Amino acid sequence: MPLKTRLLLAACLLVLATRAMAVEPPSAKAPAKTYLMVVAHPDDENIIGGVLARLAREGHHVRLVIATDGKYSPLATSIPEGDALGAVRRDESRCAAKALGIPPPVFLSIDRLDTRNGVRRYLEGRKQLLELLAKELATTRPDVLLTFGPDGEYGHPEHIVASAALTELLLRDGLVEQYPLYHFAWRREQVLDDDSLAHVDPAYLGAVARFSDEDEEKSFAAARCYASQFTKEEMDAQVAGAAAADNVVYFRRFRADRIDAGHVRDEL
Repeated sequence: MPLKTRLLLAACLLVLATRAMAVEPPSAKAPAKTYLMVVAHPDDENIIGGVLARLAREGHHVRLVIATDGKYSPLATSIPEGDALGAVRRDESRCAAKALGIPPPVFLSIDRLDTRNGVRRYLEGRKQLLELLAKELATTRPDVLLTFGPDGEYGHPEHIVASAALTELLLRDGLVEQYPLYHFAWRREQVLDDDSLAHVDPAYLGAVARFSDEDEEKSFAAARCYASQFTKEEMDAQVAGAAAADNVVYFRRFRADRIDAGHVRDEL
């Protein structure tokens, strides 16, 4: 076959292939998932704000559950501790959720999750948290759970209790496999400039979530909603630090062995 004929035939085949690709139906979009995040206070969610913004942008449903109103933390405001501050912090978290593109948070409004107001009040709050989280799981039936690791990010007792309660609930009710739980965590190199932050050996961080600069900008806008917690200078410093870091968050999935009733796998 002459070269000119071969070239003409190749061109025709390319046109036909292009047309075939043009009329081929697009691949089905992956179904949207429901991500349920449980935190202790308003503003805790923005620790992974860029990830939440990305999930929302991709069409997933993000449900944020906040255990307390944070009414005992007048860090950057003259508003005294109490319900008035709690109302302000709830409004700030609604502002942040809007900036991230996720629905308004669900507020459990538990008084505290530590022992500042007494051991009895703490035990009552913990019991209330377990009950409300059980109802939330039964109603929402999420595909993925997100919360702090057992370190509470930097040892904050209410962060630790929020994480422990969700983990306890899964173990208590046999739901570990039904509701995959991921603890967000930092690698050592991510926290070298802040020795108060906990870190996890990379060998245990089997999941990663990346986000775009656009998602990061949404997290910066969300951070600026929390005027009762951070001064403008503090916010500017946080934004600058986050902007210099990679757009990635690491997670560790919580796993537990399921053993048949009446059987023992190990003897100690």
